[in-house]
Amino acid sequence: EKMGKTGVLLKKEIYGFLVNRILAALHHEAQFLADVGIASPEEIDLAVTNALGHPMGPFRLLDFTGIDLAYYIGMERYQETRDPKDKPSPCVIEKFAKGEWGRKTKKGFYSYE
Repeated sequence: EKMGKTGVLLKKEIYGFLVNRILAALHHEAQFLADVGIASPEEIDLAVTNALGHPMGPFRLLDFTGIDLAYYIGMERYQETRDPKDKPSPCVIEKFAKGEWGRKTKKGFYSYE
């Protein structure tokens, strides 16, 4: 409350807790849409910010948090579950392999020169 936040009580402990799991589902779908060519990362971000009122879209957020982090979390999750849906998406793997990890490297889905 001192931080201006409202807590919620989880009935069970679960990987990723509550909000991170919801955000992960949004990221998963956004990455799928980009990977199959439905829309570009920029177009998806624009739609999410305008239609859903998010302060930034999922690809901009990946750039801020680090594409390398998304890659490592996805690989760790996949190693735990062996479920192919938990692997990082092709667009994340491509950026990771190129060293385009977002703001920290000045390039990710966006350029930060």
